[in-house]
Amino acid sequence: MTKNKTIYLLALGLALFFSCKQKTEQPCDDHFIKGNNLVLASDFDNALKEFDSAIIVDNKNANAFYGKGTAYTIKGNYEQAIVNFSKAIDIDSKFTMAYYMRGSAESILGDNKAALLDYNKSISLKPDFVFAIIQKAAGEADLGHHQNAIDEMTKAIQLQPDLYLAYYYRGSYKHSLGQTQNAIDDFSQVIKLKSNYVNAYFYRGAFYGELHKYSEAIADLNKAIELNTDFTSAYIYRGIYNYSMGQKENACIDFMKAKDLGEKTAQTYLDKYCN
Repeated sequence: MTKNKTIYLLALGLALFFSCKQKTEQPCDDHFIKGNNLVLASDFDNALKEFDSAIIVDNKNANAFYGKGTAYTIKGNYEQAIVNFSKAIDIDSKFTMAYYMRGSAESILGDNKAALLDYNKSISLKPDFVFAIIQKAAGEADLGHHQNAIDEMTKAIQLQPDLYLAYYYRGSYKHSLGQTQNAIDDFSQVIKLKSNYVNAYFYRGAFYGELHKYSEAIADLNKAIELNTDFTSAYIYRGIYNYSMGQKENACIDFMKAKDLGEKTAQTYLDKYCN
């Protein structure tokens, strides 16, 4: 899973954390609450001090260690985040969010096998934990287990059918297995749920092109460019498909536009198709 995808899902996890609903047996004392508020204000150093104060009062306060792990995660210190999430888990072995967040930090550090173990644990504690299932799917894909990733993402979709990113990722995993039409179907569902999602049009267009459905491909790439006029890859792909349809002039205009926008590969296409 790419770092950006993981961080996006981390943000969803953090939103769950700040509700303080998961903390059944653990205290949410004043220091912990102040620490949360400071994290929300991006004052991470003082947040850490508040969580440390909570631990001084009660060194078995799993929430405080979880809070420290969260602050370290946002600061980008994933090693310390893992240390503190682990301490929270040592205190409370059923701390679902701690397993999830530790898994997310492990994923960012590239330890996908450890991350999968934590996602599995969080899912065993909360079987309908959609975002843990999505993270697990991404971890499976990073290990090259694309069919497992598809199966897990399907579970997430069954739990939350309107989650457009689940279709987006599942479509990319299907494409990795050569299931191009099935991938197109998933990206079509993404567009149905989020009609201005530029990457969905881009990838669906690229995949239509792979199937030699050039008119459909160009229509999608037109939409991607309409949504993002600086999308250089969309100009490159549209140029290739224009050329494939015998529209050399339009193709060369696209390659030149990509070049003008700073796309380094554009000259290669100009040399190949336009000279």
